[in-house]
Amino acid sequence: MIVASLVSLALAASGQVGVVEQNAQRIEVTGVGHERTIDCEGRDVVIAGTGHTLTFTGTCASLDLTGSGNQVTINLAPEARVSVAGSNQTVRWSSTGRVRPNVVGFNNRVTRRS
Repeated sequence: MIVASLVSLALAASGQVGVVEQNAQRIEVTGVGHERTIDCEGRDVVIAGTGHTLTFTGTCASLDLTGSGNQVTINLAPEARVSVAGSNQTVRWSSTGRVRPNVVGFNNRVTRRS
């Protein structure tokens, strides 16, 4: 319990609050202010929160992004589902094929990288 509290304090001091959980099928980022690069390895990506700056390397199976003010750079599998909800979200994606975007909210930008 003391170790978890110390980790929480360290993350709060660095501007990062919340968790990044990964398993064989999924990567989940929640909270505020995570700035990192994560290898996707074919997994689904779920992001919730505010102020994240995330780059995913490798190929991701899908993206589900909710919150505000997040910036995501991602490589997606062909026909991947991209769901973006909230406000002021920026997703820059690349793929060898088309993706299936569903974007709702205010001032969200989902654009293909060249």
